[in-house]
Amino acid sequence: MNMQHAESVKIKSLKKAKWDQLLGSQKNKLFIITLIGILFLLSTGFITREIYQNLCSNNFFQITDMKIDGNRMASKAQITVLSKVDIHSNLLALDVPQVKSLLESHPWIDRAEITRNWPNQLLITVKEKKPVALLHRDTGLFYLDSKGHIIAAASSSQELDFAVVTGLEKFTFNSTNTTKTPEILQDVMDLLKLASRNNSILPEQNISEIHITENGELLLYLLERAFPIYMGANGDISTGYYRLVKVLRDLYKTREFANVSYIRLDYQKDTILVGKAGSDSMHRG
Repeated sequence: MNMQHAESVKIKSLKKAKWDQLLGSQKNKLFIITLIGILFLLSTGFITREIYQNLCSNNFFQITDMKIDGNRMASKAQITVLSKVDIHSNLLALDVPQVKSLLESHPWIDRAEITRNWPNQLLITVKEKKPVALLHRDTGLFYLDSKGHIIAAASSSQELDFAVVTGLEKFTFNSTNTTKTPEILQDVMDLLKLASRNNSILPEQNISEIHITENGELLLYLLERAFPIYMGANGDISTGYYRLVKVLRDLYKTREFANVSYIRLDYQKDTILVGKAGSDSMHRG
């Protein structure tokens, strides 16, 4: 009985050893298969990288045509130079985010979109900032956007048909904060926004100059006749604008506009003083 038990234990031990050996070989096999798979993936990546690098230098993807749309103030020549893209550039190798960033560094370009039309055409579409006024400085005229921030210097070859903001020749602008309108220009921007709705009595085209006094008061001058219109300071620009529209409508209707020498909206709360040659008149409202 003891002999049989010993023989049984021996057989079980042999079976266990063979089983452990088999498991060991399977583990080795699995390891080898995994290693081969990793090497295959690495070699495939290397091959893919080699193919990509070859395509990036292949003439098949060499840019032969570049179209630029949406520009008006920024010239196509400026955009081309700034993009650093030329006929030697490869469309596949083109760093689109970099080109976009370079173009949006131009003072006039608000946003740029880069589209690759395969195999060799590049389309650049830009959205430019919109000027609403000209700012008079000691160094010349500068375009202002709708938030009252300087876009770029103006030149005689560009469009100059905008209201001119004066009185801030030495004012220091914060060029780092372009999201908020400078407080000193808030009323000016609000006034221009109202006028941009093209009211037939006082459209933006009829505003020649907006002067800001040392006390922050606004003086408005019309293109039609350059007499001062005192808008006051830190008031309700919307109310002031429509009060002025009402007065001008009455003056046009009675044909007294040609005799006006000034208009004071800041005279009294509910009274507007209109100066005329030889006499003054008061308007309620």
